[in-house]
Amino acid sequence: MDRESFTILAVCTGNLNRSALAAALLRTWAEWYLPAELAGRVTVSSAGLAAPVGSRMRSRTRAIASALGAETPGHRAAQVTEQHIRAADLVLVAEVDQRDRVLGFVPAALKYTLTIREAGAIAATMSDGRPPATLDELRARAALIVRSRALANGAPADIVDPQGREDDAYREMARQEVPALARLAAVLFGMPAAEVAAYDEAVTDAAAFPFDAEGGGSAAGRDAPPAAAGGVRPRGRHRA
Repeated sequence: MDRESFTILAVCTGNLNRSALAAALLRTWAEWYLPAELAGRVTVSSAGLAAPVGSRMRSRTRAIASALGAETPGHRAAQVTEQHIRAADLVLVAEVDQRDRVLGFVPAALKYTLTIREAGAIAATMSDGRPPATLDELRARAALIVRSRALANGAPADIVDPQGREDDAYREMARQEVPALARLAAVLFGMPAAEVAAYDEAVTDAAAFPFDAEGGGSAAGRDAPPAAAGGVRPRGRHRA
């Protein structure tokens, strides 16, 4: 663990969908909401427990990320290693079984590993309303979330794996994953409550993510913030 930076590692099976989407969104939100100097010290990466190393993010997941304003340049699936886990300040996994496998690599990672939906459920009980001012404050917020894991008891923990399935499985992945990540970003990065609600609306819209034949989607970037089919547009605090 590098004390001069804060590292988030997202993990799933293949690093093609769930963890790749999580990393893309959290990386984007850290840039949008954190002070510039602090954002530059935050690293977000992803890896898979059984990754087809070098493969690209699946096209429908890229479309979801793009529609929500996150860029995915050059993503290639990577295999998780013990070094990745030890270097992280916070590990987010897509399923409970994956948390157990991460702990098989590094048992001490229990102190900083949660499922994405657990982290979101815990964060939903907390509020701050402002971005952290220092790296120590960011690290303290993450530690508080993990120490409060009992607050997630009984909450859904797993995110559906859409790999090899139809469009609706990808939409369900977004409905399960994005609201949890947004609530986590509210605590860690200071995402405003109104924008958390807008992301909720964006992924629950029944017509969200009308994937085209190539699996593309509506393009959106820093200057064109996320838009759902219904026109919901969380904007972020884009710095000049």
